[in-house]
Amino acid sequence: MFPVGLLIVLGLLLGAYVRLSVVWMVTGGVAALLLFVPFPGKKRVMWYTLICILAVHYFHGYDHLHRSHLRSLAAEEQTVWINGFVDSAVRRDGDIVRLYIQVEHWGYKRDAFQELPSLERIAVRLSLSAQEQTEQVASWAKGDRFYGIVKLSLPSPARNPHAFDYARFLRWQGVYVTAETDFSSVEVQSHGASLAARFDRWQNDGARLLETIFSDPIVSGYMQSLLLGMEESLSPELEEMYADLGLIHVLAISGLHVTLVSGSFLRLAGRAGLTRQTAAVVTVVFIGLYVLLVGASASAVRAGLMGALALGSQFGRTRMPVRDIWAVALAAMLIYNPYQLWHIGFQLSFAVTLGLILYVPIFQQLPFPRWAWAKSLIGVTVSAQLTSFPFLLYWFHQCSPVSWLINLVAVPVLSLLVLPAGYAAFLLALLHPALAGIPAAFTSSLLQLVHLPLHDLQQQPIPFSHWPHPHWSWLFACMALLFAVPFLWSRGYQRMRDAAVYVGVFVFLLVMARQPFSGDNEVRITFIDVGQGDSIVVEVGKKAVYLIDGGGTPRFPQRESWRDRRDPFEAGKDVVLPFLRARGIERIDRLVMTHGDYDHIGGLAALVPRFFFGAVLVNGTKPKEAEAELIESFRMRGVPVVTGVPGRTWCDVDQVCWSWLHPNAETASPDNDASIVLKLSAYGKTVLFMGDLEQAGEETLLLTSQLSPVDAVKVAHHGSGTSTTRDFLARIKPKAAVISAGKHNRYGHPSPEVIRRLQDVGADIYRTDVQGAVTLFIRPDGVYWKTTITDT
Repeated sequence: MFPVGLLIVLGLLLGAYVRLSVVWMVTGGVAALLLFVPFPGKKRVMWYTLICILAVHYFHGYDHLHRSHLRSLAAEEQTVWINGFVDSAVRRDGDIVRLYIQVEHWGYKRDAFQELPSLERIAVRLSLSAQEQTEQVASWAKGDRFYGIVKLSLPSPARNPHAFDYARFLRWQGVYVTAETDFSSVEVQSHGASLAARFDRWQNDGARLLETIFSDPIVSGYMQSLLLGMEESLSPELEEMYADLGLIHVLAISGLHVTLVSGSFLRLAGRAGLTRQTAAVVTVVFIGLYVLLVGASASAVRAGLMGALALGSQFGRTRMPVRDIWAVALAAMLIYNPYQLWHIGFQLSFAVTLGLILYVPIFQQLPFPRWAWAKSLIGVTVSAQLTSFPFLLYWFHQCSPVSWLINLVAVPVLSLLVLPAGYAAFLLALLHPALAGIPAAFTSSLLQLVHLPLHDLQQQPIPFSHWPHPHWSWLFACMALLFAVPFLWSRGYQRMRDAAVYVGVFVFLLVMARQPFSGDNEVRITFIDVGQGDSIVVEVGKKAVYLIDGGGTPRFPQRESWRDRRDPFEAGKDVVLPFLRARGIERIDRLVMTHGDYDHIGGLAALVPRFFFGAVLVNGTKPKEAEAELIESFRMRGVPVVTGVPGRTWCDVDQVCWSWLHPNAETASPDNDASIVLKLSAYGKTVLFMGDLEQAGEETLLLTSQLSPVDAVKVAHHGSGTSTTRDFLARIKPKAAVISAGKHNRYGHPSPEVIRRLQDVGADIYRTDVQGAVTLFIRPDGVYWKTTITDT
């Protein structure tokens, strides 16, 4: 079954990315080979080819059944009535509710519905206006009837290079259309206590019980995630710490959970007088119920299937090899839903499990260390780290070099002490909450003991933690090596020089993964889409990195606490940080804070503890509150904070130099007109970075600076009508202009008048609100532009 499982994966990938005509051409060639060329194992190759082709067609059939019938309406952002049923758990985050709906009927009018050719799943975002509505939403469950008026739209693709692609994420959930509505526009009717609703209710009851026995909300949220698979209960800070240090896998319901729970239940069944066979059957049923109770995530289902198959195989004539158990679980889950192959949790769960299956036996054969438990601990840790490594690089662009050591120390405590103690506290609390006091206190103390040093470690920037987005060829080579080593080892290539070759190839791949994309003679300027704000990354070959501002999500006045989000969006944390990671950037040689407005510097707080900084450039005027706090944090870290004067210049490499044009700190006016203005000259090309400079500042520049025509300008103040005057444009005559503004922003930026002024001087216009992040490449042979979202 092991090769069959891999062939199903190959077939699904071919079905998704290769045209069917090409698949049939290759199939014809293989068929001809099988017919006319005799060779050993011909029959097996024939069956393997057939399995792969069946998987290709299965994907196409499944994909056809899940095609969208509402996509054309969504493209026009039509408002329609829909009728269907809830197809997911209902998740409330502050005043926003998210759920999936299986739509059966739609219509333009309330009493004029038409039936869809097949059910279509859509993602709904519903807003609440009053706190009492939260209680009604809490009663909604999977299977309930949903009826209301919604505005359809297409999900947004990634707006920055290698950022989270919401449209692609939904595509692999079988969703092509999103919808927005509000509580007053919908009706949800209970459809009875469905099985899924019952398990959701039991899970929520368990969560409330854990809140009772763990008084600290952070600890109770952690235990809800650890024991019940409720990831949304984990505090964002703790989740971020676990992700940064490579421990996030601990919180996934996995084989350890299933082994601990099913093993305990099997022993209890045996002591109750059941025969081995009966106890095993009852335990298999219990495993299924447990998987449903903890949310049936990919890792939980995988672990449950493998546990059930392992128990069942004990009573056959021969025990099924663990690799075949893994393959059967893989095949079963992909046949049920082939889209799961593109889910991150599915990939990591099966990859890490396969790594443990293949590599732990190798470590157990090594002569050192002598203790079996130490070999197993090291084997499990290193195997999991090796096989998860390429996936972490591709999806998250981070992998701390100390994560293997952290896992070696922390995972045994969390898995062998915290997890069993948590289960003990939970089970005792079912009898009476007072009985859970001792194990709950023990668990809380252990977590505090583990989390304190981890938190301190997270606050330190660790070299080689950020990795550039890998090329597909690197991923292929890395995966090939990870599969080849166990295969070669099993064939007798176990000598010291063989091991040295394995390690040498892996180190070579690590070195290649660290290579940045920028060439030595290239300046790459990325105008990041941070919404309504500014953030620009300038990479000067492999020599220097500049970050000009860090965006910032606007702060709103104090509002009702029930509206607060679990993890509010913040441009620095959610946009700038992931972009810098995807570029493999760990050191920012110069951070430029153009001025103190929050939409320019608000996102920098998230970056301070995660990067090394060479120097910080400020405008020299009296800083605002947020700016002053940032400056103080940099000074505490020993980072020089400096300013400049008009006329100051410096060079990073030959033919790449900077000029400080504005302001003069002694005479600068406050606010926007105090923005730092820099000019970059690279390989004969010139770029102006204007910050939020307004008309008065532009007039000062015209009087005090030797301005001349430029190749590109970052338009000031997001394209506001108070900047980018005709006189200024007449002087700089830009060939191209970049406007950083938020999509559908409430200020109406960019101003239509500014657009006309730029068009009048013949400038090519690039806009982050329309095209996402804009990247300018300056090389000795010319200038090149690239946008994240292609113009339509």
